[in-house]
Amino acid sequence: MNSSYSKTYASDPQLWDAGPSFLLKCQYTDGTQAVILSGWHRRAMEFENPIVLPPLDDGEGHRYCPIDAHTHREDPWSGIDRYELEVSLDGAHDGEISSLLDKLMAPAVAHALMASMPEMIQRVSANKTNVPLQVDDDTWITYVDLLTQNLPARSGDTSEPLRALHRWCRIFDMGNGTVTIYQRVSPDQLDNLRWPHNGIWLNRGQGYFTEPSDVGDIVEAFSIPIKYEQYNLENWRIEFEFWENEPFQIMISDDSEEAAQRLRRAQREIGVLSQFVTTAFLVSRNLERRSKVNELVTGNEALRSLATRKVAELKATIEEYRRLLERASGLLANTAQSVQAVANQENAEAAERTNTFLTFASAVFFVPTLIISFFSMSIIGLNQGEHLPSLWFVLALCLASVVVAIGVLVVLRHQLRKSRQKAPRRR
Repeated sequence: MNSSYSKTYASDPQLWDAGPSFLLKCQYTDGTQAVILSGWHRRAMEFENPIVLPPLDDGEGHRYCPIDAHTHREDPWSGIDRYELEVSLDGAHDGEISSLLDKLMAPAVAHALMASMPEMIQRVSANKTNVPLQVDDDTWITYVDLLTQNLPARSGDTSEPLRALHRWCRIFDMGNGTVTIYQRVSPDQLDNLRWPHNGIWLNRGQGYFTEPSDVGDIVEAFSIPIKYEQYNLENWRIEFEFWENEPFQIMISDDSEEAAQRLRRAQREIGVLSQFVTTAFLVSRNLERRSKVNELVTGNEALRSLATRKVAELKATIEEYRRLLERASGLLANTAQSVQAVANQENAEAAERTNTFLTFASAVFFVPTLIISFFSMSIIGLNQGEHLPSLWFVLALCLASVVVAIGVLVVLRHQLRKSRQKAPRRR
């Protein structure tokens, strides 16, 4: 795997945190279009699409990319007629994001949009989020809150931890465009960030940067988080296929310690995969509820139809994955039993070797013990003039007895094996 893909928030936080992060595609009053990127959006797009967006070390915070290469504007922020803006909040650059919104809409509207984000109720059953946002007595903005997830593909590199995170976003219909604002990644999820992912859809093809499009289409903005969820559900299936092979590899392992470590890893990963499916259920539940009660969705037949169709697709996928998880639980239980059996066998073999050694040692040193005990008795040497055996004589006698004992044990073992080989087998 390319080492760039192994970068994480823990190792390179600047990849996510440096500068305000946004992606803006806009159409000017003369009909021309451009894309403007900054922060994580710029770095990630340059990393993912180097042919279309070759990385530039231009010292600029944002990058201006006209759709028509022959068109260049000195001030890309003036004359914008329609727009679609995607923002990733991080808590450190919210003021710069507010200034960006001021360039696209009235300051009061921009302030209302940003002020609504801390009040965002990240709950599937919340009813407060189904009514439009009031700017003043005459201005109301419809919006919808969606939940999506990220499960970075590991491309078979199981040495890399399996990661997953979720993010809420709020999509505003501005009339002449759309604004999608992603809530900041919660601190407890930062460890799950792996480059170039950020819980936001990156799979915008070459045409997005090189061809004109229907800028500011609310249906397209609404579909992006849903597409991203389905894309990551496909990644889930790939990761599950790799995971399903792991228990079989554990079962054939002869090393109980290694098998136990791999089993613990498999248990952690199936926990991540299970949590992803649980959150996917919340994604579909949220989408289903919004399709029935949210004013933006219910007031747009295209949005309502899209939501209904995607809810059915998500539910079918989730149901299939739940069946796979049930199968995985049985496989994991069998694997745990296999690992325990290997450990028990190794313990039994170790105990048998210990018992064999102790039995052998007892048999070999039994006679030397008797010899030493005999010559240590106080009755030896009581008669005057009696010759006492020397230390070397006793030692030689003990060694000779050891050799004889070993020889006897070898002969007996050989005879035992021969008798077992000659014994008739039962049929």
